[in-house]
Amino acid sequence: MTIFVAQHARRDSAEATVAAVLDDLDGWVTDDASFVVLPENVFAATDVDRAPFAPALREQCRDRLAALARRHGTYVLTGSWVEDRPGAGPAQVVRLLDPDGAVCAQVERPVLANGTTGAGTDFPVVETPFGHVGVLLGPDFWLVEPPRVECLAGAELLLVAGALDGVQQAAQRSAVWGIATLNTVAVAFASALSESSGGGSAVAMPEGFVAEAGTAEGVIEAPWDVAKVRHLREPDLRFQQTLWFGLWARRTELYADLTAQVG
Repeated sequence: MTIFVAQHARRDSAEATVAAVLDDLDGWVTDDASFVVLPENVFAATDVDRAPFAPALREQCRDRLAALARRHGTYVLTGSWVEDRPGAGPAQVVRLLDPDGAVCAQVERPVLANGTTGAGTDFPVVETPFGHVGVLLGPDFWLVEPPRVECLAGAELLLVAGALDGVQQAAQRSAVWGIATLNTVAVAFASALSESSGGGSAVAMPEGFVAEAGTAEGVIEAPWDVAKVRHLREPDLRFQQTLWFGLWARRTELYADLTAQVG
């Protein structure tokens, strides 16, 4: 089983970016694929392009990504793009397609007045033949609670449509590994490659990075073994087999008392 993660530079137009990304995926993804992951604002023409994705182009992308899912029997995280929501304004939307090409999870976050994307409170976890997977959009991934919530709900792999778009990109890269370690979970992080986002797509396990794209354009792949995550989460309070259980284990019955004391 394999995870494929896409990282592509933006072209002069959304149409050109769509063609480059989808053609590359058609050439790289194989029948070994369990998951294919695309980044936040995957088809935006520029870093400041937050206009709603043209409906015809959006349908073309969904159709081709659904065909990719069906052809290889894989799950596809579509990456995010902006869609209009009547009465609510624009929203960043990311979808997880199942091997039949149908939407099995969707996350929407508001596009704020300053052009950034807001956080949310819904964090879906999907049961698949390859393990339980959580779906996250970039702004939620960098907060402590959303990855933890999904892992407590059973996620063994986090699929993230994201971007390393801060000035401290080395620290953000380290945080991808840190989140994998602290939650004893695999992380497949797809990042944009543009003027503000320095790539950094990667697949991380608690022990370290399994595959990294750096700043290169293309599709990286990494082996996926859900049994490894399940082993690392087995109770081992003497830490004879692994130290990771001590990071993963939580007494969730104490959470209510902790939050009740806030303020």
